[in-house]
Amino acid sequence: MSTGSTLRVGIIGTGIMGAGHARFLTDHISSATVTALFDVDTKRAETLAGELGGSITIHSSAESLFNDPGIDAAIICSPDGLHVEHQRLAIKRGIPTLCEKPIATTVADARAIASEIAEYEKSQGKTMIHFGFMRRFDPGFVELKKKMHSGIYGKPLYIRVTARNVSSNGIISPGLFTNIAVHDFDIIRWMTGDTWREVSSFYPPRSTQGDSSVGDPLVFVARGDKGFLFVEDVFAYGNYGYDVRYEAVCENGAIEVANHGDVITRHNQEAGSPKAGTMDENWIPRFEKAYIEELRAWVTAIASGVPNPDLATADDALKAAEACQLGVASLPHMG
Repeated sequence: MSTGSTLRVGIIGTGIMGAGHARFLTDHISSATVTALFDVDTKRAETLAGELGGSITIHSSAESLFNDPGIDAAIICSPDGLHVEHQRLAIKRGIPTLCEKPIATTVADARAIASEIAEYEKSQGKTMIHFGFMRRFDPGFVELKKKMHSGIYGKPLYIRVTARNVSSNGIISPGLFTNIAVHDFDIIRWMTGDTWREVSSFYPPRSTQGDSSVGDPLVFVARGDKGFLFVEDVFAYGNYGYDVRYEAVCENGAIEVANHGDVITRHNQEAGSPKAGTMDENWIPRFEKAYIEELRAWVTAIASGVPNPDLATADDALKAAEACQLGVASLPHMG
């Protein structure tokens, strides 16, 4: 740690995710400050540094950033294909790191780096690399988990998920799992304790509003080792607004996280109504509170030395990657 109680953080990647984390840290986490940035687009990093203010070093490489003695911790927001390389730099430097999902772009690489992280963390005696599954800190999902296990609504049976982006430029069909549904595999495992063993996928009629090479939308069913089930529709080019909803169906009622993050229930012949209003354009404004609380939990865990059980570990990230592999393997051929 730096002098005093302020955690000095370096961020790799200053695109949507990296800039978002930098702004959330600067605006909401008083016990942390951004002191270093790296992006292959140096001007973009410099522009963000100017916006944030303070003394921020702009680095010419990820390795240079990790070697900066002026950082105590790092956040990896680089392109997915560089995550493994950058996690290895984090291991080499030996500082706490938060890496955005996915852990790797292939299951083979995910298993390899997860093994390396496990060995590294064993030598350190604590978790050193966490992963950005921020929905664990979203107030709506926290409340959903609490209500599911309250006993009031009976035994949870299955969950219905809607995951629809406005647009997903550059996505390919497997990305419907690895870039979108990966969050759902993680958060439902976090809520239920089940690990996914089977995924079946189906294509409805193809949308004409997006990329014709993508099997979009997609509907799939996932079943866990303990028998828990969820069914999801994924829409990469939904166009009408960012739309994420969850409904946990229980024996005696249903609990829903609605589009605006509000939680409604259907129980004892009474049905709540979701909030109406303008929809978000993407995930950043919808999950702003989740990102902030995830960062707060991460910074607090580093400062206190007390692990936070809701921060995702390499094992959690690996389980999500393995579930995505099941999903990708189940994709039907596009006709």
